[in-house]
Amino acid sequence: MISLFLHLLVLSYGTVNLCGTLEFVPLASVAIWVYLTLLLLVRWLPDLVDAEVVAGRVPSFIGTQEKFMWAIVIWVLLLQAVAHPARLMLPAWVDALPQILPMLISLVLYLALARPAMFEMYRLFRPILDPKQSSSDFFRARMTVPILFFPPIMFWMLIEDLNASGMPALVELKLMAVAPLFFIGLYLVSPKLFNWAWRAEDNDNPALEEAIKKVSVAAETPVSGIKIWDTFNEPVPNAAVAGLSTRYRFVYITRYLLSIFSAGQVEGVVAHELGHLRLGHVKTYMLYSINLILVSVVFKLGLIAWLPGYYSESMLASLVEMLVFLGIFAVTFTALARYSEYQADAFAAAATSPQIFASGLETLNDMLLPPPAIIPQWLLTHPMIQDRIDRVRGGGASKIKDLAGQARRIRVALLVSGVILLLAAFSPAQAVYKISGFYDAVQAGNCRLAVSQYNDLPEWLKEHPMVLQEAGKLAVGCGSPLLAAVLAARVSLGVRVVSVSEILHHAGAPEVTLDFKVMQLVLKSLDLW
Repeated sequence: MISLFLHLLVLSYGTVNLCGTLEFVPLASVAIWVYLTLLLLVRWLPDLVDAEVVAGRVPSFIGTQEKFMWAIVIWVLLLQAVAHPARLMLPAWVDALPQILPMLISLVLYLALARPAMFEMYRLFRPILDPKQSSSDFFRARMTVPILFFPPIMFWMLIEDLNASGMPALVELKLMAVAPLFFIGLYLVSPKLFNWAWRAEDNDNPALEEAIKKVSVAAETPVSGIKIWDTFNEPVPNAAVAGLSTRYRFVYITRYLLSIFSAGQVEGVVAHELGHLRLGHVKTYMLYSINLILVSVVFKLGLIAWLPGYYSESMLASLVEMLVFLGIFAVTFTALARYSEYQADAFAAAATSPQIFASGLETLNDMLLPPPAIIPQWLLTHPMIQDRIDRVRGGGASKIKDLAGQARRIRVALLVSGVILLLAAFSPAQAVYKISGFYDAVQAGNCRLAVSQYNDLPEWLKEHPMVLQEAGKLAVGCGSPLLAAVLAARVSLGVRVVSVSEILHHAGAPEVTLDFKVMQLVLKSLDLW
């Protein structure tokens, strides 16, 4: 379910957008945070667990794990907000790498807090865990999802940091062009990432290898081999397929699944995973991811170009943006994921038989705990298992060709949506690109080029707040205090005294002498003091 990595998404997005937003006496804030952290981990949490153990109470495992993980994330984000530790530790580097450095610190803190917290959780649930599972196994099992999540997220942050020069809105366009290549690369290297996260081993059962490859050929989705997925002594009946390239495509199966499922049921589970590939769900998710980025880009470009009064980089705006993004992602991604699961179920039933596959789902239904009642079904990436069983048994035999056609139509719809979003981005992107040219000329201190860029702007863009602010900087740099005063009045008070274009024709002439205090006021209004 999405809740497995939602807290990690909030950690990464929150680190980037919230670090330093509540900064106040940072060194003292760090000292207080460290003291409270030690108090929580050394005194309060162990005492709480001891009380629960003595009382013999065993709470909900999934619910408790959620509370532990969210508490760690919120605690790390609190430090990022009040102290901005990256700026304290590496002030010379944080401006050049504004995302990856804070994220590295958040990752280190997350791991440092998760280890003792998970040890206490291990003590709390020791009576119901496998006797062979050590506290190290328990912690490593909890880290499987972070290992899958953090490397691609942090690599993307590094890409953003290295391409952050220039006007922020134009940077969005550059990243939009890089995003498809990033996702293709991510899917290509996913088997390596899965091998690391799941500590996968080569299969040592020739009969299983032969049976699975036979299913893969029948499903028209050949695989390179089978990997045994280590669950660190936890009863996890699961399987997966990873790899776009046939040469590096593997089926991953947990030992626990092999121990409780019959050979036919194993083939049904594997057929379900192969169905995701045969029906092109990897490509579907890739197109969905690109569309999600395009939605964000079109929204930002539209705000900057047409509604600049609503564009802000404040903490509140960042928080609202984060919540809106997470909301859109949670609702749309889970809906797409549930539909894909239904399709893969129908594929598995067609590739093996409805009875065999449904029996495997019934075995899973008897073993797995239902998701917490607090999580609505529309936030689940997988439908309820009983619903899946009913669909498989009552849905009749679906043809693989029909399923492939349905999946293809979804990809076409996503592709058309992407083209529409690109067309929608064209007009605001043009405006932002023109503003960016003026912005770059001003930043470079090239007065002649900046004046030329300004004169080439459409009349409506000359009234844009970003253009007026950069023109104010140009006026200061080129020695035109009259223009600076005019722009200060325009930006701060909304008073239009004289046309900016007329003054720019004489940008170097000191038409009027201003008192130092007046110039100070002008610079403050332009955020230059």
